[in-house]
Amino acid sequence: MSNGQWEVVGKSKKSQNGKIKNKEEDKKSFKNGPKLEDIIPHSQIKSFYAGMEIDDDRKPVNKNSAKKKKAQEKKAEPPKQKPPKTIEGALEAIDPNELANIITTNKVRFSNAPLVWLKEVASFLNSKTQIEVDDPTFSNYPSTYPLSTLPPEIRTSLENVLQDAGKANAQLFFDVTLTALANDISRGQSVNGHRVLLQMLANDYPEFCTASVQKSASLRNSYQNRPPIGLSLLWAFGQGGLTDFSVGLKAWQELFLPIIELKNYSKYVVVYLSNLLDRFAKMDNKVTLEQFLAMCDTVNAKRNGLPKDLSSDLIKQLSKFKDMYFSRSGNKLQVSFNQIMKKLPNQFLSGSTLDPYSRVLVESLVNCLERDDSCNATWRQLFHRCSKQSATLLDFINNNWAEVSPRLKRKSLKVTVTEYKLVGADVLKGKKKDETIIKTTKICQDILDRMTSTRRFPWLWASFLLLVSIGGLVSYDVYRVGGNFPKSATGKVLKDLGVLEHSQRAWQKTLSTSARGYLWVETNAPIYYAQTLEVSKPYIELSKDSIIFAYKKSLILYGNAKDYVIEKTPVVLATIEHYAPGLVDNVKGYASSGYEVVKKYSNDYYQFTSDYLKTKVFVGEWAPEILQNKTQTALNVTREHVTTYFHWFRQQVSLYSEIP
Repeated sequence: MSNGQWEVVGKSKKSQNGKIKNKEEDKKSFKNGPKLEDIIPHSQIKSFYAGMEIDDDRKPVNKNSAKKKKAQEKKAEPPKQKPPKTIEGALEAIDPNELANIITTNKVRFSNAPLVWLKEVASFLNSKTQIEVDDPTFSNYPSTYPLSTLPPEIRTSLENVLQDAGKANAQLFFDVTLTALANDISRGQSVNGHRVLLQMLANDYPEFCTASVQKSASLRNSYQNRPPIGLSLLWAFGQGGLTDFSVGLKAWQELFLPIIELKNYSKYVVVYLSNLLDRFAKMDNKVTLEQFLAMCDTVNAKRNGLPKDLSSDLIKQLSKFKDMYFSRSGNKLQVSFNQIMKKLPNQFLSGSTLDPYSRVLVESLVNCLERDDSCNATWRQLFHRCSKQSATLLDFINNNWAEVSPRLKRKSLKVTVTEYKLVGADVLKGKKKDETIIKTTKICQDILDRMTSTRRFPWLWASFLLLVSIGGLVSYDVYRVGGNFPKSATGKVLKDLGVLEHSQRAWQKTLSTSARGYLWVETNAPIYYAQTLEVSKPYIELSKDSIIFAYKKSLILYGNAKDYVIEKTPVVLATIEHYAPGLVDNVKGYASSGYEVVKKYSNDYYQFTSDYLKTKVFVGEWAPEILQNKTQTALNVTREHVTTYFHWFRQQVSLYSEIP
């Protein structure tokens, strides 16, 4: 406007009324423009967005299309497998190739570190078997669980890697895994892989379970206040007992027994011992005297600290242990008798006062007397030092006479009881009377009365049989002369003596009495036979058992002798060969030649004899067919004569029985 005129200032792109704007201003104005909340009431905003979703850029999206898109994505995904609920299911789900690849890879990467292989295998198994275990002892499963559920291919791979690691590394891994088992349980991690590997190692090397007893006991003590971990450790310690009785017994005595009085462990400790004894009861596992006495001391020390039912079960296990000891103890038991007698309480126990533990000890003493008769002499030497214990044993024998007496030798027992009675009589001569001695003296007399009241000789039956025999001879003598008694040899003798008439009357009386006696025997013999059979049945069974026992013992002796001969034969042959080279081979050659010669001539002689008998002897009247017919005829005639005689005998008995 310098020249006095109006000028237009640059507004080339925008008009004055704001109809034309650039892009930046459009965006700015959109962003800074009014919001929906400023225009529409707040209560209507939700209905305005119905059916719409806001995406990541805060833009509305159609909700129905989003649902369809998600459904299509779900259909495209493969269905997920349900996780296994049991250990056996988890083990079966493991891919054998995956395990084999892990083992191969670790062997290549850590060729000189077998422990690393085994730890990686344990970690792999733990990751694949993440199953919660309520009972760490698997009491409701077989004793070999969970190892028994392992698929064959997986088991083969594990056995091979353990074998490749070597026994020394396997033992070290066993100890390491025990610690890892406890630590991982405390951290809430899965340990089923540890369990499987520990069970497999204990199955192949039972001695691993008791190789480091002190370390194992220290580990157990560290976690004994946490029952799930403590029971898991006890279960692992006891796996060696599945295949080796001595290992199982040692583990029980040194690792189980110290915590038997803890409430959470008592039942499992007793159950493990029961299963161990039942498992090896019928196997050839010898229990030593030291082990038996140690078990007695253990049970006596621990039984009072247990509940009544568990204490009773523990006594039952002691009785099983006792049976195992005596079944393989031999017949030299004097030392055993002496030691067991001294373990009885120094008091007279009778009836209800004989507790279950002392009863097992008394039964053990009876077993000693049964198997070794010389224990009676040992017992007599202990009268003065163990008088009350002896009284307890005598009272037990007396109260259980029917059961005990057949097992003992009465002659030796009678000597023992008589001597104890004399010792008691000497004691009773003093001023102070001992009630135990008085009672025991009466018990000794009862036992002696039982042994002396033996069955007497049946004179009545013997006399009756003798009279019947004499009557039969006289009857035959009379029958031989046609029934004329005076003409018989008996009648002639009596006639010469002048007593024929009297003897005839006596003979008739004898025949009539014998006939009536025979009829009585015929009627009552079956009844008395049945009663006799019923009374003697236990003794027959005892004899049968004794014969079977003797037969088994003879087989054992034969087997031992056979094994000894087989074992020593090479030594003897080697000795002979050393001092007389070639002698053994010469003897074998001569023996073989002699055997062939004997075999040849025996065969020839047999053929010659057979041909001679067929052609020279058994011909004509001696032909086999004729001999067979004659034999059959003789049997038929004999049967007819016996039948005829029996009918005649019955007639005579009926006839003479009617004579007054």
